[in-house]
Amino acid sequence: MPELSANFAPLSPLNFMERNHWVYKDKEAVVYGSRRYSYAQFADRVQRCAAALKAAGVGEGDRVAYVVPNVPAMLEAHFAVPLLGALLVAINIRLSPEEIAYICEHSGAKALVVDCEWAKPLADQRSKLPGVRTFVNVVDDAAGFGPSDAVFDGPEYEAFIASAQNEKLPWKIGEEGAPLSINYTSGTTGRPKGVMYTHRGAYLNALGEITEVGGSVYMNYLWTLPMFHCNGWCYTWGVTAVGGRHVCLRAVQPAEIFRLIREERVSHFCAAPTVLITLANDPAAREGPFP
Repeated sequence: MPELSANFAPLSPLNFMERNHWVYKDKEAVVYGSRRYSYAQFADRVQRCAAALKAAGVGEGDRVAYVVPNVPAMLEAHFAVPLLGALLVAINIRLSPEEIAYICEHSGAKALVVDCEWAKPLADQRSKLPGVRTFVNVVDDAAGFGPSDAVFDGPEYEAFIASAQNEKLPWKIGEEGAPLSINYTSGTTGRPKGVMYTHRGAYLNALGEITEVGGSVYMNYLWTLPMFHCNGWCYTWGVTAVGGRHVCLRAVQPAEIFRLIREERVSHFCAAPTVLITLANDPAAREGPFP
């Protein structure tokens, strides 16, 4: 049977955002410090980020690298970059500046979005980034950074997306087998190696992950797991799929994690054994009560 619009729709995580900005438009979607965004606002920020990248010359098949921790800009990237048909390269923030520069060069990144905390050490590698045409600085005021901390010659992220034309890009894609992200291995033998995720693969993995943990519209998901790690095990898309709430976390700090668990009524989080052991051994683990 031939594929027609009546019997086939390409699978993509973008489908989750398309649905939620209508069905859950007034529901709180993202929390970070004093910032709180509804799904309607979340979708609008994604659209603006995509439009700003498009105006900067990013198009279908281009690579956009992010060196950003678990803050809203990183979460938005997981929808904004694929919305253009481009590929997200979420880079491990724990790598050396030399390794980060290598991944930018090897992936063919055309744009680089970088948090101020990592911009200064990475600035020394500027000559190794000849292919990067656009730099965007993420200035996280919640972490104590200000405009003077922006290192690269380029706009600040909030100004960048605010300046975008009010262009609503379609949430649809043409080919579900098209790649939407490149994740780099840790390089245990030689250099890190790029692994591509497709729209279909990410969609199915996101649904599998969120089903496995019993995720629902009532979930409050704390971002202890790095979003750069396999796109946050696809929970960037999975939590969104069920209309859950993303509680962003810039750094793994036990006191802050336990505070957020209590105050934001966190129901789910993912973490490596090292993080879990650190939390279990922290005095705050015995302070409760917890939801």
